[in-house]
Parts: sequence; C-alpha cells; structure tokens
Amino acid sequence: MKKLAPLLLLLLAGCQAWLTPPPSPRPLAPPFGEFREFQRELTIRLDDGRRVNYRVRLSLTPERSRIRLTDMQGRPVLTFEHGPGRTEISRTPALPATLSADALIADLQLALWPEPRLRAPLRPPWRLERDGDTLRLYDGQTLEAWVSFQKGEPRVTPIPVYNARYGYLMLLLPVDGSTPSPNAPGPG
Repeated sequence: MKKLAPLLLLLLAGCQAWLTPPPSPRPLAPPFGEFREFQRELTIRLDDGRRVNYRVRLSLTPERSRIRLTDMQGRPVLTFEHGPGRTEISRTPALPATLSADALIADLQLALWPEPRLRAPLRPPWRLERDGDTLRLYDGQTLEAWVSFQKGEPRVTPIPVYNARYGYLMLLLPVDGSTPSPNAPGPG
C-alpha cells in the first residue's frame, strides 16, 4: 500500500492538470474602421531584462488592417493582415521566441484601436474595463494586459502597454516627422 500512495498522488496531480482549462485565446479586434496610415517606434522590455526596439507601421482601412513590425534597419520582424474572411500573422526569427505574435498584435490594438472596436469581439470570460485613462483587459479574473494613456496631446505622447501574461512592457513612441497616430481610444 505504501508504494501505491505515491503513484495515486501522481495520477491525481496529472488529472488535475488535465482538467484545468487552458487559457482562452485572446480575441483580436476587427479592422480599425477608418482610413489611417501612421507609424510609431516600439520598445519592448522583456521580463529577462532585455530590450528590443522596432518600428511599427499601420495601414488601416474600414475593412482591412495591416500592421508591419520592422527592426531599426527596416528588416521585417512581424506582419499582420486582417480583412474579410482572412487573418494572417507571420513572424521572422528576429522576433524573440518569448514574444507571442498574437499577443503583440492584440497589445498594439489595445493601445491604438477605438474602444468600441476592442469590445466587439469580446465574449465571456473576456472583458475590458476602463478606469480613467487606463484600459484593462481581463480573461475571467486574470489581468491579461493594460494600457495607460498619458496626459497631454494623445497623438504625440508615449503609450505604455503592459502584458501581464508574458511579462513585458511595451512603449509606443511618436516617430519624428511622421503622421501622428490616431487619438487614444475614448470611453465606449
């Protein structure tokens, strides 16, 4: 019986892990809904202390969204294309393996898309909460990500986004001489 007890505990632990539901896939927002073309500098501080810098270019229409991340030399890192009946995300090895391409795109949307567009695809257990200038995205009771809109002109101020699941801080910065990004999403 003494030999059976550890085996039984191991079996029960395996069953509990098997019964625990995996995290829900994070919903992506529909296309932006307007014609916009702009870019931002993007700095990501990873949980291991490394920092990566990119440039993000957005080409948006009422029915299509294209987001392209490049390194500072202009080489492709990540591309997202979303349109009627098609969503495609492609990444290169230049994007650190610890960064989820889906989460990165969703974080960019959280920072730049109008709030009604962000809410459109959300179904329980997902929810978006606004507290002043901060938007928080939850998966059930678990904080997934938040964005804090800075005071001042929203089209030219930095926008910090923290991804709690992957433990990185992303900072979107205006690009000198480029078209300003759209206004920060307003309350619903």
